Amino acid sequence: MRDYSNQATKHRRRGKNSPSVAVGISLSIILTGAAVAALTWLNHTAFVKKDSLVIESPKMKVAIDAPLAEDEAAVIRHKIPEAIENFYTFYDLLITGEVPIDVRDGKTIDDAISQQLKSTFIQVASFRTHEAAERTRVALLFLNLKARVAPPSSNTGEWHRIVLGPFKTKRDMSAAADVLAKNGFDAQVRKE
Repeated sequence: MRDYSNQATKHRRRGKNSPSVAVGISLSIILTGAAVAALTWLNHTAFVKKDSLVIESPKMKVAIDAPLAEDEAAVIRHKIPEAIENFYTFYDLLITGEVPIDVRDGKTIDDAISQQLKSTFIQVASFRTHEAAERTRVALLFLNLKARVAPPSSNTGEWHRIVLGPFKTKRDMSAAADVLAKNGFDAQVRKE
């Protein structure tokens, strides 16, 4: 048998070693620091012509290119307004201010919707036999939906309908319809 364990070391290339990773990292840190220092220096240096007038305020520095007399420069310096601290007061208005709300309109709309929802229900399915309708009602109970089987009437013929409702809010009705749709039921909203 031949021993191949030493063959891998024979065929390796013995090339020049590349610079270490530490040298590369230190060069990138030095270059980044130099770039930041240059940008900081440029930010603090103003490129202003000799004939221009520099007007400074605590938060702003403006250079005017046209040469001005000393009187005009003094007038300009006095025209720059200082910023008032806490100039924006809308936070105080939000805390202390009151907005009048007419609650009666909202209650009447809610009452109208609840009256409308009393006669609205969701029909999930309908079956000829009571046993099939009862099996589907039990399956809906596992989905946390309280369904009931409506007995056949003269309007529906011999069909046993599975219905959900009445609902207290439209949100409850929409949530029930979404659960039914996600589980493969073709539900319809009906009015009695």
